[in-house]
Amino acid sequence: MATKKRRIPQKGDRVAVVGRKGAYVVFLVDGSLQVADLKQIGGDSHLATIPWGTLTFLDELDESQNALRVVREATED
Repeated sequence: MATKKRRIPQKGDRVAVVGRKGAYVVFLVDGSLQVADLKQIGGDSHLATIPWGTLTFLDELDESQNALRVVREATED
């Protein structure tokens, strides 16, 4: 069975966290534990030792939404 390759977070990545509201930025990555520390964008909240598997990378969502917008604009009359 093939395993899905996971993206490794990097400092500065914009992410969302499963079970949490808001957007966060990665400010510390621990590769040995596969966790990241996050700061909330536009807020004071900090999250420590968040497992990589709970992160959704917002730039990936933005790219897919941009592609959808381009297709929609191209097919409009």
